[in-house]
Amino acid sequence: MHRTKASRVLVPSALTAAILLGAAAPASALDGEKAAALTERVATVQQQIDARVAAAGPIDDLLASLTKTIADLLKTLQGLIPDIKLPEVPGVKLPDIKLPEVKIPDIKPPKLPNVPAIPAVPGVPAVPAVPTVPGAPAVTPAVPDIPDIPDIPGLG
Repeated sequence: MHRTKASRVLVPSALTAAILLGAAAPASALDGEKAAALTERVATVQQQIDARVAAAGPIDDLLASLTKTIADLLKTLQGLIPDIKLPEVPGVKLPDIKLPEVKIPDIKPPKLPNVPAIPAVPGVPAVPAVPTVPGAPAVTPAVPDIPDIPDIPGLG
């Protein structure tokens, strides 16, 4: 299953990080050290964003979207009925699941039999010349030959 939400999460957050850290300044306004430090900060922020997005799996995304939907529904009901106080929905957290490590046994590849040499490919005959068509007009080149540029004295 491909994650489609990552592109929506990464682009705005990376753009926000670039704007907040000043990466959107003109290139002429940055010094060498400032540019290097800025590039490093943007890369660090992007790594943090990538780690956060990678940590969330499809089940976490599903739970987050359901929690948000229920919270939005409760806010709507609160707006329709202002006299009633509805409790907030706590976020659902899944426990950390430790998967056992699976050891794969070493598998030796089978020995292949010797293959005879491939015979040489015979030569390909030359392309024959195109015969002339009787009564066809002579073909003139579309672009005339360009004469050589003469030497300019004093530019040795």
